[in-house]
Amino acid sequence: MTALAVLLLQTISCVGFGATVLRLLRVDQTLQWQQRVSWSFVLGIGVLGWALFFLGIAGLYSPVAMFVLLVVGVPGVIFLGRPESRARDTWAWFEWVILAALLVALGLDCLEALSPPTDADTLAYHFATPKQFLQEGRIFFIPRAVDGAAPLLLQMTYGSALGLGDESAMTQWAMVSGWGAALMLYVLAASYMNRAWALTITLIWLTAPVVLYGGGTGQVEVRNAGFVLLAIAALMKGHEKGWLRYAALAGLAIGFFIASKYTGLLAAVAVVAGLLFLRRWPVQVLVFGAMAVLAGSQWYVWNFIHTGDPVFPMLFSLLGGPDYPYWDAAHNQALHDSLFQGERAIPNTPLWMLVYPFLATFATEVAFDSERAGMGPFLLLILPFAIAGYWRYRRNITNSPWLVALVVLTLFYLFWFLSGSSQRVRHLVPVYPVALLVCTYLAVRWSKSAKTAWPLYVATLLTLVIQMAGHGASSLNYARYLFLGETRDAYYERNISGYAAVKWINDNLSSGKKVMFRNRELNYLIDAPSFYAHPSNEVLVDIRHDAENAQLYFRQLQNLGVTHILTLNIQNDRPTTQEESLGGGQWRALFDAGCVKVDASVPYRPILSRSLNITSPIKGRQLILKIVTSTCSTE
Repeated sequence: MTALAVLLLQTISCVGFGATVLRLLRVDQTLQWQQRVSWSFVLGIGVLGWALFFLGIAGLYSPVAMFVLLVVGVPGVIFLGRPESRARDTWAWFEWVILAALLVALGLDCLEALSPPTDADTLAYHFATPKQFLQEGRIFFIPRAVDGAAPLLLQMTYGSALGLGDESAMTQWAMVSGWGAALMLYVLAASYMNRAWALTITLIWLTAPVVLYGGGTGQVEVRNAGFVLLAIAALMKGHEKGWLRYAALAGLAIGFFIASKYTGLLAAVAVVAGLLFLRRWPVQVLVFGAMAVLAGSQWYVWNFIHTGDPVFPMLFSLLGGPDYPYWDAAHNQALHDSLFQGERAIPNTPLWMLVYPFLATFATEVAFDSERAGMGPFLLLILPFAIAGYWRYRRNITNSPWLVALVVLTLFYLFWFLSGSSQRVRHLVPVYPVALLVCTYLAVRWSKSAKTAWPLYVATLLTLVIQMAGHGASSLNYARYLFLGETRDAYYERNISGYAAVKWINDNLSSGKKVMFRNRELNYLIDAPSFYAHPSNEVLVDIRHDAENAQLYFRQLQNLGVTHILTLNIQNDRPTTQEESLGGGQWRALFDAGCVKVDASVPYRPILSRSLNITSPIKGRQLILKIVTSTCSTE
């Protein structure tokens, strides 16, 4: 099937699956048509990923089974019904301007969707994992922390696009599924604000640096934002109607978030705590929890079956022992140092929690990753007016659906920051559109009562000028590929560090060979049998920075059937850093012992910026080493 046909089929199927669930919950008849469409699409993405898991463990992760599943979802679109007839509404000139800018932003998104993927996390596992599952025709356990034994609901939907189409179908699906959150945001905003503001905050969302960074890639945060918005919309409806069915729908939405990323567990706790804080009936909490478990538990059960730890390997300190598989104390400490210490820049205390939004917006701390994946300035620019709006209308808000959104948003941020986990800004993306919605609503209410809107207009204009310029700059990389006739190899040569090694491996290693590598962005691109080694996320090959055991290293390579090793960047036949001389640099001891020989030497070009097409002036080489046993002596 062509990429466009797969995209249409998968999109319509998701809408059908979602509309069917809304009908089963008897929610659809309480919604307007545009709400039914947006809610159905986001909900259907979760349903598809949930169903594909069970196909995968049954050994049916194949194009035929995927096609049948998608076709089953299509008839559900009849539950959308017909759009309600409305009187023709006249658009103001500034609304047309905002809409035009929105279409420009969507057009720039298309440039990325029509280009091969380059994001490191996407190539490391978001796209690589479903590709590997497709090659096996089933889901298999990957004993690698963080990105292997992890919740993978959304990655399953990438696999169906890839399996039925090609890489282009998958990248286009990543774009369209990412737009689901924008559609949810617009429809929810339009229910409480005028069309101009609904369009404006949707445009601000789509052009925020953190959305540009991950929205068109395989990264899951933007799609998880759609699940959070759906849950918030359901809870706000439930606040008005008081029906259990809305708690059930919110539970499904948060459950899909749980099945997509571990931070979904924090969202579930935030919703439960929020419902109790708002004095909802216990049965509502129970219904929410039951549906969240139904939608989100499968990957945790999968991990438990293989390791005894549902959040492998996070419970190692409690469960660790001689029977704990695929892990050890040394790697547990390495993971803690890299993930929990290396990605935290400030203490996780209440005072720093208040300061974090300002630091994450204006500081250049590497741990925040806000230089390339920040939230943008809009929220902080309108925050004083949002606070003023809350204070002025606090009595009304405490009795309105907005209290639900405000409480869940606050609790999620509180639990996330105090948990001591990674402080990368992008982990807040799932609740960012909720913050946009709440703060804009409060600020607009203040402006109406104060009869002055110019501060909000200035904040909006400044934000959009900066973010639209950033969107245009980030799209130049894809425009070069699409409009200058660049080949795929040339495109990857200037976007992926060490791509020359990929080309050699794919051209020269047959199916009987297996290469070990640690450059994570090569995982998706290498077609030959391979093993992705990591210094802190897996133990099958020990390449921790302080690992120096050539005998163990060689034995582990043999156990995995590795025949070749791709080295890191070297200069003058020496490792370039102390880090590379240890751990992953153990190949030198094997070389000295006659256990490996050089099969090929390829150039290495470090890429500093894909968008600006900047490479490092320091160039090196990589070696493809062949393991030989006849002359090997590691004694």
